[in-house]
Amino acid sequence: MLPNPHYMEMQTEIQWSMRSVLMDWLVQVHSRFALLPETLFLTVNYIDRFLSYKIISVTKLQLVGATALLVASKYEEINCPSMDEIVFMVDNGYSPEEILKAERFMLSMLNFELGWPGPMSFLRRVSKADDYDLDTRTLAKYFLELTIMDERFVASPPSFLAAGAHCLSRLILNKGDWTKAHVYFSGYTWSQLKPLVTMLIECCEHPRLHHAAVYEKYREKRFKEAATLVQLALDRGFTLPQHTAPMRAFKSQPVQSHDTMEHLQYTSGFIPPIEG
Repeated sequence: MLPNPHYMEMQTEIQWSMRSVLMDWLVQVHSRFALLPETLFLTVNYIDRFLSYKIISVTKLQLVGATALLVASKYEEINCPSMDEIVFMVDNGYSPEEILKAERFMLSMLNFELGWPGPMSFLRRVSKADDYDLDTRTLAKYFLELTIMDERFVASPPSFLAAGAHCLSRLILNKGDWTKAHVYFSGYTWSQLKPLVTMLIECCEHPRLHHAAVYEKYREKRFKEAATLVQLALDRGFTLPQHTAPMRAFKSQPVQSHDTMEHLQYTSGFIPPIEG
């Protein structure tokens, strides 16, 4: 149930940068309604899968996002947003009838396949190796949420993202090496996770440009100021195991645009390397 990582190539009016704007808005709405983390990741999965099948106009992109959030909320939440709240959050840009029609169409396009084992399920599993340490898991959730802003992770297996986020969280918090227990519960070794961990750090280099809403959200005390903690670690010269150069060695370099060829080379979806 992963989307097509190349779906933007068939879209005629929207592009990856517009998806990033949509995700930024969704993070704010999701936080405003205090919905479950699972709801956010399920919403993103529905959006990307839908756009893998259907070409849409730019005027309908927010409608796709709002509809996906409505469907995901009905699936995950006990108390989901009402239709009036959905209409309010799109600033009355769409009527209740339009949203209901879009909901029926989205369900049809998704073949009513709504259940999806998102990254939070795998994060809980790998957290067993750390006795469900709250600091580690909170920071890992920050790394997981920033991945929704980046097209390079569109088709990445959720288990892979969860393992990479948890691994980097442990490194930032100086919790020690990636042990056999972590390999057992996650299914990934350090050598498999290292490229992903490196990419996650890259995403944190300019957080206000890469994932502004997620960054502001995780600066709050209720999330243990996780985003601020990462920036402090990078400023202090954070390095990966068996590396001597700090990860922020090239912070003076300009950020690559999402429309450059260097960025597009990753849109095939970031997947774990195979060992053996």
